[in-house]
Amino acid sequence: MMDEALDVYTYDSYPNFAFCMTEDPLHAANLNDRRWSRHLTEVRSVCPHFGIMEQQSGAMGWNTRMESPAPKPGQLTLWAMQSVAHGADYISFFRWRTSVMGTEMYWHGILDYDNRDNRKLREVKAFARRLEAIREMAGAEYEAPFALVKDYDNDWDAELDAWHRRLTWQSEEEIFIAAQLAHTPMDILYLLDSTEASELLHYPVLFYPHGLILTEEHTALLRDYVEQGGTLVVAARTGQKDAAGQCVMAPMPGLLAEATQTDVTEGTFVGPADGTVTMDWAGRELDTGVYNEVLALTGPEARVLARYTGSYYAGEPALAERALGKGRILHFGGTFTRDTVRAFLDYLHLSEPWGDVLTLPADCELCVRRKGENRLFFVLNYAATSQTVTLRAPLTDAETGEGAEGTIALRPYEVKIFRS
Repeated sequence: MMDEALDVYTYDSYPNFAFCMTEDPLHAANLNDRRWSRHLTEVRSVCPHFGIMEQQSGAMGWNTRMESPAPKPGQLTLWAMQSVAHGADYISFFRWRTSVMGTEMYWHGILDYDNRDNRKLREVKAFARRLEAIREMAGAEYEAPFALVKDYDNDWDAELDAWHRRLTWQSEEEIFIAAQLAHTPMDILYLLDSTEASELLHYPVLFYPHGLILTEEHTALLRDYVEQGGTLVVAARTGQKDAAGQCVMAPMPGLLAEATQTDVTEGTFVGPADGTVTMDWAGRELDTGVYNEVLALTGPEARVLARYTGSYYAGEPALAERALGKGRILHFGGTFTRDTVRAFLDYLHLSEPWGDVLTLPADCELCVRRKGENRLFFVLNYAATSQTVTLRAPLTDAETGEGAEGTIALRPYEVKIFRS
């Protein structure tokens, strides 16, 4: 349907769900409203230039559930710019006037019941002026140095298979969070029947964490990508199943075993009585997540990068690397945590990829969109406090046209856009 019928894709973005009365945002580990950037990344994987049919403007909720506070001053703009930064070229706010009756009478729009001008309307007008200042960047590409690889067979399998789901949901969330905190923009790339190696080679690095269902076609595609110079990272339970969802009677990582030159000798969940199991990677003690596999090397090109330091398999290989053609494959026996992903990003030279241009605190997100030789850097402050950004190269304020350099202070929830 995507190939045959889809012209443009739109999404409804409501980051204020993170602050509903049933949530615990002060103790959340999932980045709260910032995690809507992951949803927008998923949207971009379907349609790189998309629209927002419903963009958060006010408090939302039905008269039956989902009570939420009103967005703070600046958050309406922050969340709209979050959509633009991730690829949206069209923004439609929900809604103009708040309904005075019915299930959605508490799903607030720009104007409240009294129909008077208010701060939300002032923010919308200011946002429109800011968007006008960068309108020439409509159609700009989102720049990401790596991608999270997914496919629909494994997505659907993880919905039905609780063992698969526990691994996949944790690893995908932790990869996103680690990339956010390392200010490393990422994409999501779906393997389709029509996918070619040239599409994969757009990214120097691919994470394909838990491809339990592995087909000969996808194996050949991934191997071609590596041989032509790409770096592929796979993790626990790779190659466990065939296309019918049946476990294959062969050592994991299944069809990829010859390429990785590794063998999984056993695997286990890290149970509630086990505590945290770690691995030692060049002196860094890293949590190996909720499921661990013991690896063995099966070929001369493979080498051990890290070994487990806990549980009954302490000392056994946890991470192996094999050079293949112009590229390499890293086989990780665990599931991803944000600290472990950060170690991968550091090792693969992906952390802070724009650090020579600007450096940001952890509470700020960096998005980069490029059109031709022009590049926009979106810096989004999700914190309720001021944050400081350091520009390490001369840039231009994309909205005022004035030069920008040195230390820049961002107010709570403020967004700055710089042009290179």
